[in-house]
Amino acid sequence: MVERRFTVITGGAGAASDGGSWQVDLCRPGEVAPEAVAAWRALLTRTGAADPVFQDPDYLLAAARHRSDGRTVTVALAWAGEGARRVLHGAVPLTVPHPVWGKGRFTVWQPHGHAAAPALDPRFAEAVRGALVERLETLRRGASLDLAPVHGGPGAPALRPVAEAVRIPAGHILTVGGAGAAVDERIAEPDRIRDAVEEFLGLDAAHAAAPIIGDPSEAALVRVVTRLFAQRRQCAVDLTRRNGRLVAAGLILGAGPRAVVWRRAAEGMAGAARLDRSA
Repeated sequence: MVERRFTVITGGAGAASDGGSWQVDLCRPGEVAPEAVAAWRALLTRTGAADPVFQDPDYLLAAARHRSDGRTVTVALAWAGEGARRVLHGAVPLTVPHPVWGKGRFTVWQPHGHAAAPALDPRFAEAVRGALVERLETLRRGASLDLAPVHGGPGAPALRPVAEAVRIPAGHILTVGGAGAAVDERIAEPDRIRDAVEEFLGLDAAHAAAPIIGDPSEAALVRVVTRLFAQRRQCAVDLTRRNGRLVAAGLILGAGPRAVVWRRAAEGMAGAARLDRSA
């Protein structure tokens, strides 16, 4: 596909929610404007996203940039109305078909192991789809669009909620037992997350059969996602030390009851299955 900068055009797939026209932006994952990211997040809140962590643009856009596995990804943003009344009703990362054998079929792009539905306002789903198809036809004659998420197979990673029983108040250290006992710490302050993530990566590198640090794209994803989530206080790093030595660590994304353990690392993990890998 020839590199190009996408622009906003007016679609013709029916009336928008306020009686105006539909507009569709097609953006590279690294070029989505901050105001569009805010509107995307508002759309997720408005529609009650089932997976607020991995449907969040901070995660999806970072994954599309660093872990697309060679696929070309474009982000389709469907807006209704004009000016101050413009409202985002659809935010859909799409896999761009190959120009020769792709047959013009665009599909929902998802990070490996995730099958969350794209962000769409269900009241306008058909109108959004029509506007997207019209826009995509400017890229591929006879373009088609499949908005059904592709569900992961039996090997998809299992992401676990953070159990209330093991939550550690931010900034507190809890020690159990005497000499040699494990000391657990939860790092949640944004200015400390970066160093804590590097400790996690170091532990993973020392004990994992396939270290994260060995794959530059995966290591970049971990660093970028944790930094972005930390800026919104949606990230924490759990560290467990014994006799001053780090023996276990975990990366937490999200906050409150919907937070999940994204990655784990521990001494002696080389022979264990990596169920917490998500991309």
